[in-house]
Amino acid sequence: MEAAFCPLGDGALLVTLGQEVSEEINDLVLAACSALEESRVPGIIEAQPAYSSFCVHFDRSRVRASYIEGFTRELLRRLAGSLPGLARRSGRLVQVPVLYGGEEGPDLQWASERLGMSPETIVKLHSGRDYRVYMLGFTPGFPYLGGIDERIALERLPEPRKRVPAGSVGIAGNQTGIYPWDSPGGWRIIGRTRLELFSPLRDDPSLLHPGDTIRLVPVDRDDRRFNPPANAPETAHGQTPGHANPAPLAPHSVPGFTIENPGFLTLVVDGGRHGYRKLGVPVSGAADLVSYKRANMMCGNPPYSPALEMTLLGARIRAETSLTVSIAGAPAPAFLNGDPVDTTSPLLVPKGSVLEIGSMPTGCRAYLAVAGGISVEKVMGSASTYLRGRFGGFAGRPLRAGDVVRVGPSAEHEEILPRVPAGSMPLPEEYQSVFSGTGEVVLGIIPGPEGHPDALRALCGGVYSVRPESDRMGLRFDGPTLAGFGGDILSSPVVPGTIQVPSDGSPLLLTADAQTTGGYKRIAVLESKYLGVAGQLRPGAKVRFAVRRPV
Repeated sequence: MEAAFCPLGDGALLVTLGQEVSEEINDLVLAACSALEESRVPGIIEAQPAYSSFCVHFDRSRVRASYIEGFTRELLRRLAGSLPGLARRSGRLVQVPVLYGGEEGPDLQWASERLGMSPETIVKLHSGRDYRVYMLGFTPGFPYLGGIDERIALERLPEPRKRVPAGSVGIAGNQTGIYPWDSPGGWRIIGRTRLELFSPLRDDPSLLHPGDTIRLVPVDRDDRRFNPPANAPETAHGQTPGHANPAPLAPHSVPGFTIENPGFLTLVVDGGRHGYRKLGVPVSGAADLVSYKRANMMCGNPPYSPALEMTLLGARIRAETSLTVSIAGAPAPAFLNGDPVDTTSPLLVPKGSVLEIGSMPTGCRAYLAVAGGISVEKVMGSASTYLRGRFGGFAGRPLRAGDVVRVGPSAEHEEILPRVPAGSMPLPEEYQSVFSGTGEVVLGIIPGPEGHPDALRALCGGVYSVRPESDRMGLRFDGPTLAGFGGDILSSPVVPGTIQVPSDGSPLLLTADAQTTGGYKRIAVLESKYLGVAGQLRPGAKVRFAVRRPV
């Protein structure tokens, strides 16, 4: 099979081996990803598998895309020669106990009437075959499985439910799946399992992995397999995974400040959660890494120290100990005990003082860094908050009034000041328009895997306005539709900065908390230097796109 290589932005390389769901292709995909990670090529962060493609994520400051392409081509040639022996070498058989029907499967009776067969027959057909796990994505731990018996295919709900309980087993078209989280969903729910498909606190967070096989086992409510012991979910062959305690608080951390008012949305963030895309876990991290790192360096911290990200309206905090802080990102007024203060250099906040950051007239996010760094438990190697997964940061949620945030040790304020002279970190040119609030913000893009030249010309010919429902997962726009250039694709990797176009032609720009796989055409990806600018786009901001040459 012929491999097609395409940049997915300037920090990832997409390798496509086919356009269909095939066990043979998926065997090669999984073998290639495993071999790439085992090779330990400097600069490769992760190899992420999908149905018939995979994505190599890399640090462009350490390795070039052209090197990765050459290395991967040679690797695929070697693996293709042993393709028959690749099949399912490492996959496990995972038995999943499912209670079908009743309140656990509210759509089973409807399906029986719709299909003209008994609920027992539907259960028998649904559980009568094993399902391959081709990939994980959409949400952490969500398995993309092989197809069901066509006789029990069901259309999706006309309107998605607002909440589908974790463990729900559903059917959509000829697909079946298991929801790892409580989440909205439009699949027809016919049963439920109590197995915990994903826990960020386990040594191995995901119960399932690409290449595994699922066997659905119908059980009664009283069956102990449906009611595993607390904190000991069964996994493959009845094994119980070890649980890893979260990393402890930073040594010698102390209460640093109390949140009096959290503003609109204030989160703990860092540089992100890397190496887990293969499990469906997004990088998350600061929406604007440039401003976030700038805030840290201004107060003498390492650039990726945990800090606060504030959206549109800043927080008000009361210092529980003397603090040196710095603020960067969207311009916002700041007040110390009610008096306006200059935020272009580190600021001393004495114990008992109140610091308030006001609303942001331009831009969208400001960052508050504290010398010594904010101390929270790390989850899967990161302090960043992942709101959809409800983990990381401060108990997986936004900060609230009354929260006490701990900080690590730092030098005296007078020692920090000489290290960061005022004006030593000029704002990158790309940020001028978004922070000035005048005119249109231009975002540089690289053609994507489905980036037809006509689609790119249409995209770059329009002006788009950011819609209010945009969030950390992505930006939605009002503006020209790309009629004829959108549509569905076989689910494949996406990255923050990907511009997807569904069938209605309305472009979507994925951002920091975006899912790891997508099923819409990817016509372009932002250049990495514009990712932070996109993180500063507020509702109503005007945007243009401009094609740049691939890096």
